[in-house]
Amino acid sequence: MKLNYNEKELHQLLQDFHDLTKLTLTLYDPEGEWILSYPTKENCFCHYIKTSPEGAALCDASDRASFEAAKASGECVIYKCHAGLIEATAPIVSDGFTIGYLMMGQVANATSPEQLQPLIEHALHKYHLSNTETNIANSTSPDTNEANKFVEYDNWKQYANAIPCISDTQIHAAASIMEACISSILYKKLISIEKQQFEQNINTYILNHLTEDLSVDRLCEHLHLSRRKIYEYSEEFLHCSIAKYIKKMRLQHAQTLLTKTNLPISTISEQCGFSDYNYFCRVFKQENGMSARSYRTAQQT
Repeated sequence: MKLNYNEKELHQLLQDFHDLTKLTLTLYDPEGEWILSYPTKENCFCHYIKTSPEGAALCDASDRASFEAAKASGECVIYKCHAGLIEATAPIVSDGFTIGYLMMGQVANATSPEQLQPLIEHALHKYHLSNTETNIANSTSPDTNEANKFVEYDNWKQYANAIPCISDTQIHAAASIMEACISSILYKKLISIEKQQFEQNINTYILNHLTEDLSVDRLCEHLHLSRRKIYEYSEEFLHCSIAKYIKKMRLQHAQTLLTKTNLPISTISEQCGFSDYNYFCRVFKQENGMSARSYRTAQQT
């Protein structure tokens, strides 16, 4: 199910969270794909880890494992990522269906950046990344051998300073605030289903299953929506009850078959999901002002 995102208000919400906690907050869609973050720029340590193919793959696997855990529990999960940093992921659940995730990170339970040196050096070694950076200083000398000078320096402090160091109490408090952000998202409907996509999905499903029992429960399962949401979206987008809309789709298909085929009317009744031929004839006349036979004749003249 395609969703609409009020990106302006969502961005402001994520920024407010950062202004209050100094932590990064990221929104993902139901499939775990990135939507937006604040701050938008990733901290230099995580960025450097992802320059390693192995590191990038494990970052993605760690994220997706957190989505699965959050979805399964229906609650916020706090965990350590593969690189040793602490993150928290919470599902955004609307009427029993997960419509996205918020992730808070990447932080460390430490009292100072200096305590992060072993963690950082271990991660750099694990992913075969150098603990030095090489900068090229351009020389004004015409000698090309002297034009590039390489300066190496120990950079673990640079990475450590980019990682917020907070206590366990602060981590849990920030996670609680993140969950409050989810309540705000749901209350303000900052994430909503797309009308056109809803209509397209429900129309396709109904037309493909006209001869079957089109129960609300089956529609809920197919569209990944609760009964309450199905009823709500039917009134909002289709302007009628779901039962009335199904009957409307059946009758529209009957009109098409009456116009474009020579099938017996009893056969058309069955193919459109009307098990009672007399009921079909009565309903068709009520909705169209003429019998099915008269409708076919009128279309052919």
